[in-house]
Amino acid sequence: MRRRRGAQIIEEGLLIIVALLGIGIAMGAANMIYEKIQEAIQAFFDAVQWWWDTLFPFL
Repeated sequence: MRRRRGAQIIEEGLLIIVALLGIGIAMGAANMIYEKIQEAIQAFFDAVQWWWDTLFPFL
């Protein structure tokens, strides 16, 4: 009976560790995606600004 309880505690501890690692990896991936989206949006607006400055330098 005690061995089962001890094994269950170890198993639950390992499951918690794996869950926390998964959450950490997911958060890291979400952060990388967010940064890439920000870079793409910034590149788009930089391109629009370049075109604006090139086509309408008198404005």
